[in-house]
Amino acid sequence: MELFETQFGAIRHFLSREKNTEAVKTLRKAVRPWPAGLGRNLILSQDTAVELGNPKGASGSFLLWSERTTDVQDGRIRLVGPDLPESAGRSLPFGKVVMIAGCGFTADNTYPRYREMEGLRYAMDLKGYMMRAVSQYQREWSRVSRDALDAGFSFSVLGGAIIDQYRRLEYITAVEILFVTDSCEKVSALQAIGDQAGRIIGAMNKMSVEMSFDCDSCEYVDVCGDVADLRSMRKTIRKTAEVHG
Repeated sequence: MELFETQFGAIRHFLSREKNTEAVKTLRKAVRPWPAGLGRNLILSQDTAVELGNPKGASGSFLLWSERTTDVQDGRIRLVGPDLPESAGRSLPFGKVVMIAGCGFTADNTYPRYREMEGLRYAMDLKGYMMRAVSQYQREWSRVSRDALDAGFSFSVLGGAIIDQYRRLEYITAVEILFVTDSCEKVSALQAIGDQAGRIIGAMNKMSVEMSFDCDSCEYVDVCGDVADLRSMRKTIRKTAEVHG
C-alpha cells in the first residue's frame, strides 16, 4: 500500500531545495552502539547541554513508510542545520522524519504496523538523551545531557540508534532519517508535510479504531478522496466489520 506518495515527493523537494544552498549534510552512522540509559534518563535543566524542539519553538516529528525501495535510501542520515557538538548551551528548533521501506503492507495489517512502528520512538533508551513526544500533534521535545555531549553524542549516534531500532522489525527493509535544526521556518516547512501525513493517519484511526464509515460526517473525507489506498482500506475494514458484526 502506498499512502504517502505525495509526502515522500515533498520531502525530496525540500531536500533538493536545501541542497542548492549547500545546507544538507550527510552523516556517517555511528559504528559503536551508544550505552543504554536503563530507564534513568531524566535530564534537569541545569544538566542540559542541548535542547531540541522546546514547546515554545518549532518542532515536528513524523513517520512515513512505503513499499517502494526507491523511496528510501537505507542507512542514510541527513542533517539540515547545526549538529549537537557545535550547539552546546543552545535550544534548537527540531524536525525529525523517519522514512521506512517495508514489505507486505495490507489493508488488514497497515494500521497495527503503524502503531508498532510509532511505539518504537517511545522505547528509545539512550544514556543522556531524554525525549518527550506528543504524537497527535507530531511534536518531539528532547534534551541531551552535558555528560552525553562530552562523551560524543551527536545526530550520527541518534540517527544510527533509530535506524537499528526500526530494522529489527522483520517487515522493514530500509530506514532513512532526516533531522532539521537550522531554523524555525525550515522546521515549520517540514511540519507542514507532517500535517498532511497526520491526516492520513487520522483517517486510518477513524476507520480502524472508531469503526466509523460515515463519509458524509467524516472530517477526513477529502483525504480519502485523494489517497486511493485509504479507500481500499476502508472497504476492507468495513466488510470485515459487517461480517463480524
